[in-house]
Amino acid sequence: MGTLNDNPELFRFKSKGILISSHKVEELQRNRFRVIFDKDFADGVLDGGHNLFAIGLFVLSQLIGDKEVKKIRSWEQLDQAWGDNRKEIENLDFDTDSLVSVELLYPGSSDEADQEAFDRAAFDISQARNANTEVKTEAFQNKLGFYDVLKEALPLEISHRVEWKPGVVEEHEAKPISVRDIVALAWIPLNFANDNGLLPKEISVLPQNIYRNKGECSDKFKLLMERDDVTEPIGGQAGQARQLRHPAIESCLEIAGDLPRLYDLIYEKFPRFYNDGTHRFGRRNVVKMYDPEKLKQLKAEDKDASGYTGIRPVTPFFQRTSKDMKWKYPDALIIPFVTALSALMKVDDGKIVWVSDDIDKVVLEKLEKAAPLFEGQLDAYDWDPQRVAKSPSSHKQAASYYKVL
Repeated sequence: MGTLNDNPELFRFKSKGILISSHKVEELQRNRFRVIFDKDFADGVLDGGHNLFAIGLFVLSQLIGDKEVKKIRSWEQLDQAWGDNRKEIENLDFDTDSLVSVELLYPGSSDEADQEAFDRAAFDISQARNANTEVKTEAFQNKLGFYDVLKEALPLEISHRVEWKPGVVEEHEAKPISVRDIVALAWIPLNFANDNGLLPKEISVLPQNIYRNKGECSDKFKLLMERDDVTEPIGGQAGQARQLRHPAIESCLEIAGDLPRLYDLIYEKFPRFYNDGTHRFGRRNVVKMYDPEKLKQLKAEDKDASGYTGIRPVTPFFQRTSKDMKWKYPDALIIPFVTALSALMKVDDGKIVWVSDDIDKVVLEKLEKAAPLFEGQLDAYDWDPQRVAKSPSSHKQAASYYKVL
């Protein structure tokens, strides 16, 4: 937006502009076009979304203060602000030097074959032109329908906070969740299905990569879901929008809906279970005890307060707190106990299910016994969250606890 503010005449040269596609374009006189967007999958901006967002903010900045503009971080917020100021926007007058280049794609005719060919071309062009790999991967997986089962499996309060489309969430006021975090968790049951020969192709991710390499998790998820023996075309979209048809993979994505809840349960209870009378969870610098009064006292006395925090700890996904949450710590310390949840799954009639109908109870019973035993692993890596989470032995050890305790 800086170029638009300072040197608007240079914007068209510094930017690739905006690439737009539409199935309905009417050529008018004097090189004008009437464009209609009514096909969700292929109509709209194919490339240059960041440019369009910056332009939207620049226009709004002419009407509302910088403080309000800085609050706009998603398309929903931009759309709301634009609607609130639409009449004023229509009365704005901009110098022609502020124009931006626009490339418009549309089919040569309304013939069904041409329309379907345009569908395929628009999809491929968008993938090729979009230089942002993360946006390209997640945005198109969402459009293809690869996330549909996950959306339904997750609790609504979580699903509405997930950025299924980059920068877009249904629950605006809550902390957004990256779709990569959810897809990474889905590999816990998918790995288990792969180990049991239930996937149509041998494909998996290392347990530690569920934490450290979520890009790989997303890429491999796409490779799995785009297979014809996993998903099939629907809705006459010429092979684009797809529906899951593989029972084992569907069961994996359904069971993944439980994982944010179990993740939070482990994060909440692990410190208390670790403190069995012999061990003390809060003795390491990476752990902060929640005690605002103590923190205030130590600061007033000019003493070391690094072991305390005044920020109330909350769980990673549901953002909840409880009487057991007396410590704030990196969730990397407990991620091995999350990836190891596959040890509590089983195969039933070709589908992946939990070993118990009350899986929360089982996890708590296992974790209470396992937490103190994890001391050796934490000490071995000097309580370094990254080293603990990235070590294969951490994940193997946590899985063995779930199996034998």
